[in-house]
Amino acid sequence: MNCEWVQQNITLYLYNELADDARHELEQHIARCKVCAAEVSEQQEFQVQMGALPVEEPSASFLAAARMRLQEALETAEQKRAWYHRFAFDPSAWLRQLRFSPALASLIFLVGFGGGIGAMYSAMGKGGPTVISKPRTEEASIGGITSIEKEPGTNNVKVQYDTRLPASVEGSVSDPKVQDLLLYAAKSNENSGVRLNSVDALTSKASDPRVRETLTYALRYDSNPGVRLMALDGLGPYVKDDIRVRNAVLEALLNDSNLGVRSGALHALNPVRADSSVRMALQQLSKEDPSEYIRTECQRMLASMPSID
Repeated sequence: MNCEWVQQNITLYLYNELADDARHELEQHIARCKVCAAEVSEQQEFQVQMGALPVEEPSASFLAAARMRLQEALETAEQKRAWYHRFAFDPSAWLRQLRFSPALASLIFLVGFGGGIGAMYSAMGKGGPTVISKPRTEEASIGGITSIEKEPGTNNVKVQYDTRLPASVEGSVSDPKVQDLLLYAAKSNENSGVRLNSVDALTSKASDPRVRETLTYALRYDSNPGVRLMALDGLGPYVKDDIRVRNAVLEALLNDSNLGVRSGALHALNPVRADSSVRMALQQLSKEDPSEYIRTECQRMLASMPSID
């Protein structure tokens, strides 16, 4: 056992979180190491001083937000470990991950489409559902999405984007190439109208986890309340079964600056109002929210639930 390990684990030692064998070894080390013994003593003194301070009771909204962030972080960590396992032991799964990963789409758009991909697009344009309006060169790269138009009454969209020569692709939202462009536009485009149209088109495919992730991103981070509302509409049916969607909607209820988005989030959470995190947030907002409408709706939702002893 060396000094670096001891100093990294002093906090666990002071809060009795070390295993018995590790605790014994640490105590043996500080008995013969003056530097580490001094560090332990200093942290013990700090612990005593902090313990003398009054403890403030956290608000229900803070606890709810902290809980949902922790839950989401744990699930993300589990997914990352699962991905690494496939990477290390299953090359074919790794290749599939690259094929369907949103990061791959971003890489394609940032680095550029190669000549082979351009040839593939041209070939598919002759007989497939996708139509490319301009040929692309070896050096062509996407500079941005300029417009997205949804064909009324259908599931088709037209995505206009810039390369060194303007180009566009047209087809169903189910078309992987169209969908990749929509996912890219929803997160990356500076034009809020383009983002809104992209999110609108993607809502029809919210059953796809990649699409839900993009809609969740838009709900949390897009600067335009219209885009956030559109994303919320697409996510609403998945609040009950997808914990990440539920957490994003609950976060919007607690923190969004737009009353319309908060009201929409409140209604979207109605099917899961008995969830402990949602209930805590409703209880807090029913008493303290500055909006009378939010307070009244929270009270109504709470009244419709059985009380918890």
